[in-house]
Amino acid sequence: MPELAPFPDVFAPDIPLSETFYQSALVKLDSAAWAAKQSADGLALHSIAIATELLLKSHLLRAASTDDWNRTQIGHNLDVAARYAARAGLVLPSRLTAVIDQLHPHFQRGGFQRDASRTWPAGFADAACAIVNELAQKVSEHARRDAHGS
Repeated sequence: MPELAPFPDVFAPDIPLSETFYQSALVKLDSAAWAAKQSADGLALHSIAIATELLLKSHLLRAASTDDWNRTQIGHNLDVAARYAARAGLVLPSRLTAVIDQLHPHFQRGGFQRDASRTWPAGFADAACAIVNELAQKVSEHARRDAHGS
């Protein structure tokens, strides 16, 4: 596992972009829940992967990094994004690593568009949706604590 680079020396929270990422993630989670109910697991899991990335970066934009830095250091790497978010004080859901371990390789190589016929373990889309909803709650709680200085 490659070592993480230090956060930028100069940092100012980007609350508007952080909130935009957060709200976009919630929309992706809604679409994931709908797709899972339709047994469209690939579509659901693609939305979950995008929501995960947006939520982790939302936290980072408030706590430690800039959009340019995220683009350079993280790109679309869910594992690296999660590691940086944890370093920046976000307590990740315990089962998020298992979701990322399943989704990241497929997401990283564009597999959701290229290999739409892939099958996923039964119930994985629903479980992943619940776990990433928990992540959304943790990001929201952390943002509220930061906003109120506690």
